Amino acid sequence: MREEIDRVIEAGKLDQLPSVLQGAPMPEVHYAVKKIAHMGGEETLPETAARLAMSEQGEMRHVACGLIGEGYLDDPEKSVELLRKLVDDPDWKVRESAGDACGKALRDDFSGMTEVLRDWTGDGSENVRRAVIIAVMKAAQTETPGWGEPLLKIVEPLLSDRAKVVRRNLGPFALGSAMLRCYPVATFEYLVKWSTAVDEQTLWNVAMAFSASGAPPLVKRALIVLRKLSLDERRYVWRAVSAAMWKLGRKKPEVVRPELARWLEDERRTHVAREALRYL
Repeated sequence: MREEIDRVIEAGKLDQLPSVLQGAPMPEVHYAVKKIAHMGGEETLPETAARLAMSEQGEMRHVACGLIGEGYLDDPEKSVELLRKLVDDPDWKVRESAGDACGKALRDDFSGMTEVLRDWTGDGSENVRRAVIIAVMKAAQTETPGWGEPLLKIVEPLLSDRAKVVRRNLGPFALGSAMLRCYPVATFEYLVKWSTAVDEQTLWNVAMAFSASGAPPLVKRALIVLRKLSLDERRYVWRAVSAAMWKLGRKKPEVVRPELARWLEDERRTHVAREALRYL
């Protein structure tokens, strides 16, 4: 297939690319992106992406996302316009590719894309708001000094967002797996601050951040926050605390099990401890 991709692209016949990539696996799509990006041409990569983004074929819209990621700096304004549409694409796989492209754009133009993503946190589409989270996760993976607090401020408006695709990606993944692992000091400070909120979705996100892979190294400090949240009488909140406790307990049983034993003796927390111990 790659020989056919080479032939079409080198001949400048991108109109034939849809038939070549029909049903192609993602490695071949990524290969086509790299090939087009390296070939160059009279038009910028965002201009090429704009043409391909109009295709009814998902693979071509994947290529468009990849080209925006490669050529964002060639035309940031055009790139943002395209990304806004692609992160809300009907095809979830295209939305994933577009989210990745947003992350690359954020890494390439941190200040510029930060403003864009802040605007997107108020977008009416939950897919667009989710793309903000994906972009932050991708940028966090660079562990660039000084980016921790700005990244946390980008997602802060989404803490109370109840949309399923937003909350499932924010607390457990963006905060717990990405930010808490890559920027533990700044992220823990923000989680402590957010733990004083009244909004139950915000508190759910805080608790679920401690259920993820970035939490075990901070287990003793995490327990300080979870101990407080365990007193919340709302099921939505205390169940998130239970989830965090049993997941932390599997990684750090020597710390968590004694804590849960104490909770069993505390009538205010007994139900939380019992729920956590079901999975330990």
